[in-house]
Amino acid sequence: MGNEKEWESLVKRHFDFLRDFGFRLDHVDEKWWATSAVYLSDLLGIEVTRSMEFGRVELTLLRLVDAEPPEVEVWLSEHPLDRVLFDNVLEARAPEQLRSLASGISDDEVEEQLRRYGELVRTVIPDFLEGGDAALAEGEVVIRKRAATNPQELTVWLPNDASEADEANARAKAERTTPPEVRIVVRRYSRH
Repeated sequence: MGNEKEWESLVKRHFDFLRDFGFRLDHVDEKWWATSAVYLSDLLGIEVTRSMEFGRVELTLLRLVDAEPPEVEVWLSEHPLDRVLFDNVLEARAPEQLRSLASGISDDEVEEQLRRYGELVRTVIPDFLEGGDAALAEGEVVIRKRAATNPQELTVWLPNDASEADEANARAKAERTTPPEVRIVVRRYSRH
């Protein structure tokens, strides 16, 4: 599997049922680490990804922002999440189904994962298919609970000969570009 057309064809075999619910295949995006097919309705979306990074197929539920797929969120902030990995929704709604998720990126493994995800979308999130976004909120609760026990942190690395002013500037820049919930840590390394 190496190109957008092949991924589009394979995903369609398992997800074109989404058309019956007002979704359309909007686009396929190929990067070196992942290839994604994105189905959109007027308000919601489903991103079906073959992830080289994680060695599996992943599903992400989307809430459109200004009629467009939302940007990838790096930090968890006080704002509601518009992208939620389907695994989190399964954890909220049908945790026993998490064990049924396979992994791998061989053609046969990908085919089986797409088949299984198509099945799970129909059975676990029928309300999402009908236009409701409760599944996103339920998945978000799982994510926020996990973040509460594993607080977000940004580590800024500076050379050990950096001045105190350099450290203060680096910390201030990090604080300006991250939500207040993210702890900023400054560490030093030595150049040999």
